[in-house]
Amino acid sequence: MMARISFSRLEDYELQLSTLGRDMPKIAEKAVDAGADIVADEIRRGIDTLPQKNGVTARGLSAGFGISPVRNDNGFINAKLGWDGYNENGVANQLMARVMESGTSKVKKHPFVRPAVNRTKKQAEAKMAEVLDEEIGKIMK
Repeated sequence: MMARISFSRLEDYELQLSTLGRDMPKIAEKAVDAGADIVADEIRRGIDTLPQKNGVTARGLSAGFGISPVRNDNGFINAKLGWDGYNENGVANQLMARVMESGTSKVKKHPFVRPAVNRTKKQAEAKMAEVLDEEIGKIMK
């Protein structure tokens, strides 16, 4: 005895799959953006805990921190979180963030990026999965 499979409205299903395939990069970009927001918010909270010398560190790092626009690099969807600009003393914010995160021979390290990423990884992944499910559900209804 052979198994028998029948499909009704196969054309509708094919259309949904076609739409999903076409829209998947935009859906993935939405998901990555949602995850990046969660991690960025936690990093911003970490900046507020850094030691300050006349408020220079926190102001410069807060003002210079941001998220790049989401990019699709040959199917690899990503957003970068990082620093731009200079603080009040003319030191690059990116350098100051690195010094605070890793320390130097003269500056004690105060990790705030890696712990923020570790704390929010599961939450960001869950949010990205939620966005993916929601957007795919809209197409496959």
